[in-house]
Amino acid sequence: MSAAWIKHFVLFFVAWLALTVGGMVFFGLGSPLLFYLLGYGGFLLAVEFSNPDGDRPPNHRRLRWISMGGFVVFIYAMVSWVQSVIASMPA
Repeated sequence: MSAAWIKHFVLFFVAWLALTVGGMVFFGLGSPLLFYLLGYGGFLLAVEFSNPDGDRPPNHRRLRWISMGGFVVFIYAMVSWVQSVIASMPA
């Protein structure tokens, strides 16, 4: 059960990241913040779509903490971006 769950999680997440990089290259978008946001969204989707039936693998509980850490980084990135936009506005 655990090996199948890990396989689904990793395959979904790697496919998501590959499509994200391909889409960003195709559309000419080279923003690290955009890549982080799309990658973080893919991580959350991978956690949801690979939700195991029955007994949960031991590392499934850790993914919640990783998700919360990613959310803290997301909030920091958004606050930094808003501050840079406000600083670049003409007075």
